[in-house]
Amino acid sequence: MNEPGNRPRILIVDDEAAHMQALCSTLRDHGYDTRGYDTGQAALDALQPGAYDLLLADLMMPGMDGITLVQAARAIDADLASIIMTGEGSIASAVRAMKVGALDYIIKPFKVSTILPVLARALETRMLRLENAKLESQLRAHAAEMDALNKDLELARQQAERANQEKSTFLSHMSHELRTPLNAILGFAQILTSDKLPSTPDEKQAFARHILQAGRHLLTLINEVLDLAKIESGAMTLSLEPVALARVFQECQAMIQPLATRRGIELRFPARAPAHVVADRTRLKQVLINLLSNAVKYNRERGTVALDCVAAQPGRVRIAVRDTGAGLTAAQLELIFQPFNRLGQEGSAEEGTGIGLALTKRLMEAMRGQIGVASMVGVGSTFWIELPATDAGAAVAPELVAFTPVAPLPQAPTASPPAAARPEPSTTPAPAPEDGPTLLYVEDNPANLQLIADLLRLRRTSAGPCALLSATGGEQGLELARQHRPDLILMDIHLNGMDGLETRRRLLADPATAHIPVIAISASAMPEQVRHNMAAGFFRYLTKPIDVAAFTEAVDSALRLTPAIREERDDTAIGATLDR
Repeated sequence: MNEPGNRPRILIVDDEAAHMQALCSTLRDHGYDTRGYDTGQAALDALQPGAYDLLLADLMMPGMDGITLVQAARAIDADLASIIMTGEGSIASAVRAMKVGALDYIIKPFKVSTILPVLARALETRMLRLENAKLESQLRAHAAEMDALNKDLELARQQAERANQEKSTFLSHMSHELRTPLNAILGFAQILTSDKLPSTPDEKQAFARHILQAGRHLLTLINEVLDLAKIESGAMTLSLEPVALARVFQECQAMIQPLATRRGIELRFPARAPAHVVADRTRLKQVLINLLSNAVKYNRERGTVALDCVAAQPGRVRIAVRDTGAGLTAAQLELIFQPFNRLGQEGSAEEGTGIGLALTKRLMEAMRGQIGVASMVGVGSTFWIELPATDAGAAVAPELVAFTPVAPLPQAPTASPPAAARPEPSTTPAPAPEDGPTLLYVEDNPANLQLIADLLRLRRTSAGPCALLSATGGEQGLELARQHRPDLILMDIHLNGMDGLETRRRLLADPATAHIPVIAISASAMPEQVRHNMAAGFFRYLTKPIDVAAFTEAVDSALRLTPAIREERDDTAIGATLDR
């Protein structure tokens, strides 16, 4: 077994000798001891229990393939962690590999920066398995004496499983949110660098602006996720000291005023704020900027944002941010501080990560404060924070606080509730070209919709120029599908209200739309998510960020099938009429 401080030992098996030798050499440079073989049998002959920490095997090899090798190797050393390398990249091969004990798989070709995290995760999992096995052995040996402790450990295990499930759900949603801006960045970048998709200088500038906007959104998301992760892991250190609110309010007003001016929003700040609070000055500004920017972005036209500062309960100061926006429903208020929940604003023109309020809540807890919200639909919302008060002249020494979380991250919801008093945006269908196919794209993200529209406009499919209809929600998509009978439907999975899976089921249940092929385009890219979503009956499943070539091929393939499907449907209808 690999002891702490030793170099992890990896057995690499690949029938491409050059690739195997290059991988051995590269991983040695990154702190691993490696040994390589070009056949599965040669690797098995050299394998002994405890000789290696990890097996990295190619899937497609003459003689003994990677899956057979993993199965045989784990029969010799059950503690051996295994990873499959494959150029095939199919879900079926991944499932088969997992069934025989592989921890992960990686698609060829890959960069070293791609495989290093995979190796680290696999070694971590192996170490956890070994330690768990050791602990179970000790518990069995002392079962009679440790009965009471076993009960406590069982309770702790159940709590850990729940926490792990919540973390997994959080990571799944984080992956989805990261892929959304990446789809715009990589999609428009592919257009700019493609010889097959000619564009004008003005169009190139527009594509570059989309890339820049998505990049900034991605940077904001990464920064907020890192801050949230620091708090959750207890790695964030705050400096709690007396903070004069007057100066903080002035700085926040100066930062928010340009945004408010552009949107015609009136800002109202107190003329004086003599109060002092105990807080981390930088993080307090971060909290206030987040609340103020939300109040401006989600306000009504020519609305108002007011900041108030009053004494709350003894020894506390309350700062409130009031807006005149659409307000929030009771259902939305229950979900307001959950990560990645934008409360139905995913399809709006306003950028947001859905993580700012979750981060704000954690920061307030870290500063020993509180946060709350009150709202009325059609009137507006008030977000307030409370912090300990202190005298202006009090001599309070700065206090460094490493925040320790008291509860795991809440599970992010699988669907967002509809936004209060916000109808679905209207759709403007493109005029259908003569004899050309009509496509319907159901997508609530404007950048993703723009990307697909530009792809179809710049590069005609093999079936000819396309007309593109768009819908921002499932209900609207169903209505347009029944009205226009498009040749192909492109469908996002995560939609406001009715999601893409339910929309697909309803399309299949309606004889008028059941024949229309539907291609899923989703940021839900984890293997289990893909398997689950494909069961809804999609023609293809494309993950974001999309590959332009794969997208075009999928669209062309679906459109080639459409005439035959329609002819079969018409023949069936005629036959049914004659039978009557």
